[in-house]
Amino acid sequence: MVHAYPGWGKTAFAATAAEAGYKTLFIRSPMDQVPKRALQAGADQYEVTTWEDMMGGDGILEYLRMADHGYEWVWLDCLSIIQDVLLDDVWAAVVAEKPGRGTLTPAGGLDRGEYGRNMERIQQWVRHIVGVNTFHFGITCHPMEQQHPTNDEGGSLLAPYVQGKNMTEKICGYMNIVAFLEVMDEDDDDAPKSRRRLHVRENSRFYAKDLYDAFPLGYIDDPTVKKLMEGVGAPSKLPTRRATPTRRRGGRRKTA
Repeated sequence: MVHAYPGWGKTAFAATAAEAGYKTLFIRSPMDQVPKRALQAGADQYEVTTWEDMMGGDGILEYLRMADHGYEWVWLDCLSIIQDVLLDDVWAAVVAEKPGRGTLTPAGGLDRGEYGRNMERIQQWVRHIVGVNTFHFGITCHPMEQQHPTNDEGGSLLAPYVQGKNMTEKICGYMNIVAFLEVMDEDDDDAPKSRRRLHVRENSRFYAKDLYDAFPLGYIDDPTVKKLMEGVGAPSKLPTRRATPTRRRGGRRKTA
């Protein structure tokens, strides 16, 4: 999982998988803004707007689990936005059944039940896709400021934003690596410039982890997916599923 502020290069980093020659799929909502570098990288895109797109009979989860698709990297980009789009889908089903809930009255509007159903489905989807083990999987998120888990003096740190109580901890728990991506300014005698740094070791500013202990410095400068894979010794080829008939998928598929 990679968390970073909008515009700091999460999607561009994920797209370096396609630039390195790995067959790559982006699962995204129509609300995401895709940078030029990612569009030119050659990754496939699958747009989701409903839970049927995500985990229905013809959804992307079943396709990735069963089809001989050949993807080596799959990215959910960006969960912090997709969760809101999918919450709209949950809400639409509620209003269809109970139109009175959709009014602008004190009794109308989203309730705890809708948020809970969305949270439960996100947890289930991530668990199932992590369990496939025939491709590398990544998630991007925006950061949020939350209470530091061990600082009793009121300290805070940045962590991936996944809406719902304990959701950040649960989703991070499925990840081997959680990284914070930041843009660092560097001034020299000629002109100001910046570089990106992918942190994989937690400090007082942000949450991160590296279960591989692969990066002694705790970060990667000018990060790419290829550098990440080389660091952890990840296989470039993973076992594939047996060939199965291609299923029609509910969402919209586009090739960048």
